[in-house]
Amino acid sequence: MKFTIIREEFLKALLNTSKIILGKNSDPILNNVKIDLFEDKLEIIGSNGEISVKSIVFKYKNDKTLIRDLTPGSILINAKMITEIVRKIDSDEINFVVEDNSTAKIQTLKSNFNLNVIRPEEYRELDFEENGEKITLSRDEFVNCVSQTSFSASTKDNRPILQCVNIESNGQSVHFTATDGARLARREVELCLDNKFSVNIPAKSLNEVVKSLLDEKEVSLFISEKKVLFKLDDCIITSTIVIGDYPNTKNIIPHNYFYRLEVNSNEFLKTLDRIVLFSIDRENIVKLTMNEEEVTVSSRSQQVGDAKESLQLFKFSGERLQISFNVEFVSAAIRALKSDDVVLSFLGEMKPFTVTKKDDDKVIQLITPVRTY
Repeated sequence: MKFTIIREEFLKALLNTSKIILGKNSDPILNNVKIDLFEDKLEIIGSNGEISVKSIVFKYKNDKTLIRDLTPGSILINAKMITEIVRKIDSDEINFVVEDNSTAKIQTLKSNFNLNVIRPEEYRELDFEENGEKITLSRDEFVNCVSQTSFSASTKDNRPILQCVNIESNGQSVHFTATDGARLARREVELCLDNKFSVNIPAKSLNEVVKSLLDEKEVSLFISEKKVLFKLDDCIITSTIVIGDYPNTKNIIPHNYFYRLEVNSNEFLKTLDRIVLFSIDRENIVKLTMNEEEVTVSSRSQQVGDAKESLQLFKFSGERLQISFNVEFVSAAIRALKSDDVVLSFLGEMKPFTVTKKDDDKVIQLITPVRTY
C-alpha cells in the first residue's frame, strides 16, 4: 500500500474521523483508524462503539489531483499519532508507504516518520449500508432542527432515552423533540413521507454530524431498526439508536394561554444575566413579575442581597402574574430560536410555559417553572 496525497485533504479527513475516538475505549482496537485505499479514493474509518465515521478523499476533485502514485491496500494505524504527525508536518504533500504490513512510513522532503500498523482484519465490522427510511433536509434545516432541540436532552446517565432527540414522522411532517423532564424543545418540518416512524438518536451523535458539515447543501438520513446513517458529501456517519418508547409529549404543550409576554431577546437575556448574579441560594432561579404597565425580573439572596430590574421593551396581555424559572433553561431556549423578539406564553404560576418566535410556531420551547417561597 502506498500513495502521495495533498496534506490538507488528508488532515481534514483524519480530523473528521479521529475526533470521535475517545481517549479510553473499552476495546483498544478502536484507538486506531482504518485506512482503505482504492483506485479512485481513500477512506478513513473510525468508531467509538456508538458513532462510526467514514471520511472520503477522492482521487480527483474539481479537476485537481488529490491522490497520486497509489497502490491499493488497507491498514489500521493509531488515530492520535497519525493525526498529530500529519497536523504538524510542514509540507504540501505527504508520501505514505506501508512496508511488510507492519510499518507505515510517512515522508516529506524534510521529515520521515515510522509508525507501527495492525492488520485490518482485526478491526470490528461496521455497517455503512444506506438502508431504511430516507429523509433529505437542506443543510440549514438540519442544523436548525438539531441546534433548536438537542440542548434540551438530558446529560445524565439515569435514563438513556432522555439523552436522545426523538425524530418522528406522521407522514405529513417530521418532528424533532428533546426533553430532560424539566424542559422540552420541539421543531416541526413539513415533509411528506411514505411511512410513519419514530426513532431515538443520541443528541451527541446529532451534534457530531453538525460539526462535520462543511460545504454540504443537504444531508440525507437513512433510518433503520438498528442504526441511523447520515450521508454528507465526503463523509458518512452512523450512530446507534436507543430502543424504547419516547415519553409521550404530544399533549403537554398547551394550545390556549391566559397570559402573553413579548420581549426583545437581547434586552431580556442581558437582564437575566445581571439579575441571576443574586440567585446563588436558589441555583439560577429568578422571578418574573408581569402586568400591562410593568415587567420586572428579580432575585434575592440571604448571603448577598437582592436585585430587581424593569424591562423597557415589552408587550404584556393578561392579569398580573408572577412566575419563577431557571435562567439557564430560558436563556438557552431564547438563543436557540435565533429571533430578535420572542413570546413567552403562560397558563398560570405553576403551569409549564412556552417560548416561541413571534410569528412562527414551528419551533416550541416548553419550560417548567419553579416554586419559590
